[in-house]
Amino acid sequence: MEGCVFQKMVKLQEKIDHQNNLKLLSQMAATIAHEIRNPMTSINGFIELLKINSTEENKKYLSIIKSELDRMDQILSEILYLSKPVERQFEVVSVAKIINEIKEIMSPLANFHNITIDLKIDKPSDSNILGNPNRIKQMLMNLVKNGIEEMCQGGSITISLKNVKEKIQIIVCDEGRGIEKEDIPNLFKPYFTTKKDGTGLGLQLVKQVVEEHDGIIYVKSTLNVGTSFVVELPTNM
Repeated sequence: MEGCVFQKMVKLQEKIDHQNNLKLLSQMAATIAHEIRNPMTSINGFIELLKINSTEENKKYLSIIKSELDRMDQILSEILYLSKPVERQFEVVSVAKIINEIKEIMSPLANFHNITIDLKIDKPSDSNILGNPNRIKQMLMNLVKNGIEEMCQGGSITISLKNVKEKIQIIVCDEGRGIEKEDIPNLFKPYFTTKKDGTGLGLQLVKQVVEEHDGIIYVKSTLNVGTSFVVELPTNM
């Protein structure tokens, strides 16, 4: 009996140590991200100045530099987002309204890649939950962006919203290359990615937001057919 209690105490201490280490790493990551962003702002400013008297060829190179800086900024934004302490300041949120906003925000990027965003909303008036609208919006933007990056040949991304008992179900379905079966369990692990230029932070962010709202997320995927991310959130109304 004592041995069992001792093992539980050891496991509890290991869990506390792990959480403390994660907290320390998050604080370090946030500090580093802020420090990197300061010189990036200056570099962006100098790029704009250099463009004024540059040749067309040099402008092309400067645009590439700017594009890479923007990508770095996106990575830093994800790191900062993940390092923030969870703030459960919830309010009544219309998920249907957020989904419509996501379509408006993400359609220009989707159109550029010859992709359409389709909505299938079941009873929009019954889509209210208690949540953080900004966090939910960021989560869905990441899922749509992920789908766009998986579709090299164009196609469509469908965002469905359904009412399932005391939950709402959001499904983001793409027509991309699909995910290998053995990779699916690793998708939400930090820094795991199947993309050449991926950071492995986007889906970690998605998982964090879902867990903040006491929800679950799972994945269905078929190679060369597409992938569906299914998010279920309790209404708690």
